[in-house]
Amino acid sequence: MPTNDKNIMTRLYAVSACMFLFAAAVLFKLVNIQVVQGDKYKELALQLTEKMFTIAPNRGNLYSDDGSLLATSVSRYTIRFDAVTVSDADFKKYIVPLSDALSDMLGSSSSHYQQVLRKAKANKNRYALIARNLDYSEYMAVKDFPLFNRGPYKGGLIIEQKTVREHPLGKIAERSVGYENVDDNGYYSGVGLERAFGEYLRGVEGKRLKQKIAKGQWKP
Repeated sequence: MPTNDKNIMTRLYAVSACMFLFAAAVLFKLVNIQVVQGDKYKELALQLTEKMFTIAPNRGNLYSDDGSLLATSVSRYTIRFDAVTVSDADFKKYIVPLSDALSDMLGSSSSHYQQVLRKAKANKNRYALIARNLDYSEYMAVKDFPLFNRGPYKGGLIIEQKTVREHPLGKIAERSVGYENVDDNGYYSGVGLERAFGEYLRGVEGKRLKQKIAKGQWKP
């Protein structure tokens, strides 16, 4: 075999060996990540996409000495829509009756809610805002609306609850009733009866797991 041919073959063997070693190294790394360190990276991924949030507790009611209600905690609800969980067939079937029901309760036109829902479906929005600040009776009604009555996994219904403090007597006793706040370090501050009896009125915090979705939003 001529010398030039030998040199070419030697180079081919060297290149092939290098490529083989590189492929073997990549394969080893993949196996190491998936098998040896798989649990570690799965846990890291969960930490980035799932988070436990604190739910503010319900404060106790505050009464005057004659039994008048001075302050109470009430629940308010936000309704959102996960368009990804709803099948195309169900969406087409229920969008009009759902929009009609929302219109009857909330006041905006049925076409407005159809537009909101269609936009959410087209954009694969998993956290589209439908309504805010609903009271308990409205929340219970929404749960029975067409499509929403299929629940979160087939109907796309997302419910967020928050507790707000209300004063039935309005501004008449507002100064005496006062308020109490807590900062990120757990330090309480405030004025009036709410602060004076805070240790008796405070409830116990709850926890809720949420999943991070598109645009940095957290979904329950």
